Amino acid sequence: FRVVGGEESRRGQWPWMAAIWLHGPKKTEFWCGGSLVSRQYVLTAAHCTKDSRGKTFDPQQFSVRLGDHNIFSESDDFISSPQTYRVTEIRPHPDFKSHGFYNDVALIRLDQPVDFTEYIVPVCLPSEEFSRQPLDHLVGQTPSVIGWGSTFYGGHESASLREAKLPVWKNSDCDDAYFQPITNIFLCAGFVEGGRDACQGDSGGPLLLYTEGRWVQIGLVSFGNRCAEPGYPGVYTRISHFMPWIKNNIR
Repeated sequence: FRVVGGEESRRGQWPWMAAIWLHGPKKTEFWCGGSLVSRQYVLTAAHCTKDSRGKTFDPQQFSVRLGDHNIFSESDDFISSPQTYRVTEIRPHPDFKSHGFYNDVALIRLDQPVDFTEYIVPVCLPSEEFSRQPLDHLVGQTPSVIGWGSTFYGGHESASLREAKLPVWKNSDCDDAYFQPITNIFLCAGFVEGGRDACQGDSGGPLLLYTEGRWVQIGLVSFGNRCAEPGYPGVYTRISHFMPWIKNNIR
């Protein structure tokens, strides 16, 4: 699935989940995950917004679908009434670096405000109090990652939304595992023995922690070493670090 070694989600369990589609000259393809964070903005990874030359895609090349469960079938659409939106603006973090995936966060502005339903609801983001906690305060927690990504490395996307619960690593242990520096702008999660992880197609999707009675997005899928490789956790953009930027850009 996004999740390798996860399980299929219940319909409506993750009502903020967004499917980002890329409309190319020859084909339309499922491109990345994202999360609805307000009536008009979807949060995703900056690397999802760039073409192979590092140029930001034209907003007209993107569409966003909310409230969906099986992204390759319309036979179930009568249940949750998924909504598709055009995109008017793509705003990657100005300091995003594709080498190392630094500041891998972006906002996508939808062409009209979203009508919330039972199946379309924005996710909670970290509070200031949560964001002030020490770096490793989440170690030992097992947040859930969700997505339509491959169920194995090099595989096809999963049609139905999937989820996996993954333990958070100490940043220093993650830094030891990866050649590149893992700084406080990253959050790592996964099993030491491998077997469960995010995978291709899960990029931009949320890592969610259930805390104080609600789901809070603490990370978004950024990169990893293949998928579910033993000794390598998945690496996520740490949302709490980017809250000032997010707040300033969804006004």
